[in-house]
Amino acid sequence: MKKLLRALRAAQKPLNALLDVVGVVLLVLLVVIITQEVVNRYVFNHPGKWSEELAIAMLIWFGYLGITVGYRDNKHLCITLFADRLRGTARKLLDTFSDLVMLTFCLLMAWQGVKVAQFDVINIMPATGISMSYVSCVLVVSGIAMIFEAIIKILSRFADEPEKEAAA
Repeated sequence: MKKLLRALRAAQKPLNALLDVVGVVLLVLLVVIITQEVVNRYVFNHPGKWSEELAIAMLIWFGYLGITVGYRDNKHLCITLFADRLRGTARKLLDTFSDLVMLTFCLLMAWQGVKVAQFDVINIMPATGISMSYVSCVLVVSGIAMIFEAIIKILSRFADEPEKEAAA
């Protein structure tokens, strides 16, 4: 199990770097595009046709990738009143149950994301001409990344290794 965990963590490092870089690039591009649109609309009185659509698509990607990074880094809000009272095996079992629920949800999200992306191939954004399947495939990308992370968290718990190392 430890060899598998080591291999997964080795594969996780470039994935984490890619998620971080894509997130930063999306954020910078969003700021640039929205600023450009505001200037065009209110200074030059000439609103763009493509910027709003592109910004919405990028915001969807940024949101889902942000959810993925939040899960990876254990940064999501949670109510820990009950969990904080547990110690040892009971806490490990509760955390594993939580990750199994997350794993199940992410499997469903990725699977349904494929269906949505296939359906959205025919839906074209009017101003940019981009297929909506490029937007909806973030469900698959985010789902797979979180499946990978959930597996690492579960295996880390049973290999008695700290989870924080996985996010580093």
